[in-house]
Amino acid sequence: MNITTSTQVLIERVREAVVRLAGAREMDGRVVVDLPIMYPSGAMVVVQVERNGDKVLVSDMGYGLVEAELSAAEEFYGSSAAKAADEFSVGFDGYAIFALWVPIGRLESAVACVGNASSRAAAEAVRRAADVQSRSQNERIFDRIAKVFGKKIVTRSAEISGRHVAWPAHNVVVFPNRRRAIFEYMTNHANSASNKFMMFSDIRAVDESISLNTVVKSVDELGEKAQMVGDVANIVPMQATDDQFRRFAEAS
Repeated sequence: MNITTSTQVLIERVREAVVRLAGAREMDGRVVVDLPIMYPSGAMVVVQVERNGDKVLVSDMGYGLVEAELSAAEEFYGSSAAKAADEFSVGFDGYAIFALWVPIGRLESAVACVGNASSRAAAEAVRRAADVQSRSQNERIFDRIAKVFGKKIVTRSAEISGRHVAWPAHNVVVFPNRRRAIFEYMTNHANSASNKFMMFSDIRAVDESISLNTVVKSVDELGEKAQMVGDVANIVPMQATDDQFRRFAEAS
């Protein structure tokens, strides 16, 4: 097979892949477009296209809001969606993100902008909700380890240097011998797990004496990505006993 033939075969395979990634179909009398854009949950973005003469209305049908609701982030969705809609020059009515009566010649742009705005709005809402939850849970963890180890040697946050960057660590115990233990809250969300994996890997690369611990609501409910953190840190259930917290702090 010569280079030209090989390139032609690749082009055909790419075209076939693009067709599988995106497509238009009829659903309940409506035309909907499946886009190769993902929501935080991994679901693909779908938009509706409605025609009126030579104009089209493109809408995410409120799916971005539904995505936020699934992650208990609906209270952050309104402001996130308004910002995303403004950035992509589309509209938001409190429920759906849309492009209103766009010339049909700009259909591709309208579909892309609505789809991306919907995905970004949901992702930002979920991120903000996770930040609030993380702060609340870290406060709870701080109270717990302060009770176990004593407030004098526990700090809410401290900068811990890794091989590449310095990390803002939470719930840090500094023992009299200067040995340290970190207890970071982690959710089951892929972003949270990825962040903790990178953080602990970077810290461990320069100091293996630090006890690295991630505190979770339930070990049994962790997904595969979250369980990977166990390769670089101890995974501590929130309901662990005082003695278990002490043992985790002593382990490196």
